[in-house]
Amino acid sequence: MKVLLVPCLFFAALGATWAQDPAPAATPSPSPAAQDPNAGPTVPDPAALGPALREEVNLADTANSESMEIPPPPDATDPEAAGEIAGKLPGDEEVPQRPPVTGTLEVTAQDNGKVVSAALGNLIRITLESNPSTGYNWELRGFEYGAADFYASDVVARKSGNVFVGAPGNTILTLQAVKAGTQQITAVYRRPWEAPDQVAATFSFQLEVAGDKAAPAAPPEASPAP
Repeated sequence: MKVLLVPCLFFAALGATWAQDPAPAATPSPSPAAQDPNAGPTVPDPAALGPALREEVNLADTANSESMEIPPPPDATDPEAAGEIAGKLPGDEEVPQRPPVTGTLEVTAQDNGKVVSAALGNLIRITLESNPSTGYNWELRGFEYGAADFYASDVVARKSGNVFVGAPGNTILTLQAVKAGTQQITAVYRRPWEAPDQVAATFSFQLEVAGDKAAPAAPPEASPAP
């Protein structure tokens, strides 16, 4: 009986201790606030944003824009050490000044293969029959600035100032004698969309420009407008 009594007293004392300690109360989980499905977005309280909106920006603390320089690349040339460019760049060639018009020389198909003499400043007006409605027209071939310079180009009717569709006309190529010397002038009658060697006719003459005004010349008012 004594052996059984001791365990019983131990469990009785342990049960009394559990009865004195109250069980922790369950913490209620926060329930989500009821939200009206028809309510709009939540607007923050302006009073809470007031301090942030009233915060002033001190411009003295910002970076100075004048000191924010972009460094040049490592391989950049120092402009102070580079110096000035010596010589002329492409396209800087001086354009020769035209001499004043001193008269006009008329050149036609009858002058093909001949030598035409002109004085400095003369206009050489080359008149050749053409029909631009067929696609053919006269153009200078291999012309470069030399004793003569290009002055103007035009297509006119043979009897009036209007060119009718399909009617033949005249192509007028005008050059000007700009310096003393000799130059071969060549014109070809072709269509621009065909190969350069496909020409229907060729006209050429040798131009000799003297340094004086002894060459015969027509009145300047007969010259075409530039």
